[in-house]
Amino acid sequence: MEITATKARDQLGRLIDRAHSEPVYLTRHNRRVGAIVDADTLDRLMAAAEELADIAAYDAAKAEGGGGVTLDELRRELGL
Repeated sequence: MEITATKARDQLGRLIDRAHSEPVYLTRHNRRVGAIVDADTLDRLMAAAEELADIAAYDAAKAEGGGGVTLDELRRELGL
């Protein structure tokens, strides 16, 4: 769903409820400028992004000849 930021101000409660089932995109001048998403969905997305960043960092270190530590070993070492 898309709604202008101006209209969203008047309908915030309804949009928050709607965000439980789908993202609500806020637009300004026909361009997406923000979104309202369910908090649990955002938490999952943030965790997945962090995981991908960790994997990318590991891959980069390995490509540079970094130590031979697996991701699981690194997690154990860091207490994750």
